[in-house]
Amino acid sequence: MHRIRLYSGRTLYGMNFDYPPNEVLFSIEEHETGAVFIGSFWMGDHYGRTVGMNERGLFSSDQMVSPARATVDEPADDELFIWNAFYDGLRECTSVDEVLTWIGDRRVVQYQTLQLHNLYADPTGDAMVVECGAAENVITEIDGPFIVMTNFHCGDFVGLDLDDIAGDGAERYRVAHRYIEENLEAFDVDHGLELLRRTALSTGGFKTRYSLVLDPKALEIYIAIERDYDHIWKVSLADRTIETHLGFDTHHVFTLDATGITGPSLQRIAGTGEPSAEQEAPAIRLPSLIMLILGGLLGIALWLLLRR
Repeated sequence: MHRIRLYSGRTLYGMNFDYPPNEVLFSIEEHETGAVFIGSFWMGDHYGRTVGMNERGLFSSDQMVSPARATVDEPADDELFIWNAFYDGLRECTSVDEVLTWIGDRRVVQYQTLQLHNLYADPTGDAMVVECGAAENVITEIDGPFIVMTNFHCGDFVGLDLDDIAGDGAERYRVAHRYIEENLEAFDVDHGLELLRRTALSTGGFKTRYSLVLDPKALEIYIAIERDYDHIWKVSLADRTIETHLGFDTHHVFTLDATGITGPSLQRIAGTGEPSAEQEAPAIRLPSLIMLILGGLLGIALWLLLRR
């Protein structure tokens, strides 16, 4: 498949990561594509990666989706677990087209206990959602100035009106679409943070643990921790640093590497209040995670690509 797309203007990516009380981690890894920013959360014995952007500006994320499709005990030789498609694609590819070529004829599949779908976007404005289909991969390409992914299968609702979309995350999907459409001409990092504030979850078991706005041309990532949009951190992929950016009394800058730094540590360093025990506690162990997924409880994250 060969595709030619010409875009102009600024490209931004954004997301909310929602999960039960848990410790999150931000890091910069070094891979074939250069520096890779990674957002992770504690899974009981390691930090699980869920989102990233590499030094070439390729964005990739994985996120829970329902209902379950294409589940297997172990991927076959011609199959690819969709989490590996997220992480390995980010480490090895530089564009959306390269990701498609890299996946090739392999079918993306799910483990029985963890259903995900992936969004990829690059600085040219190209983007797609990759999902496990009943018979083959389902690819939903960007059509228009932006794309949003929540927790329903995007491929099921292509071409439908906003009001006809249903499933997990449908209402947040509509809020995101309408806010972007209303502010499309002036949309910038501040609008991105406001959009994420409007779609953040502050009640229930799956609150928003952090929000990101990512700029692939400047190679910068803006972070709000625990729904605090008055204090914003900034990561520079080029400089391998994280620093206080907005709303802090004093300026701090730190080197960011593969070891990473936790969300509670950033809050404590900046003096924005002592993190609560629930923010710090790596409380979700793997068996509990599996039970939550099987029980139908979903952390709803919001992802967008804006091109103009």
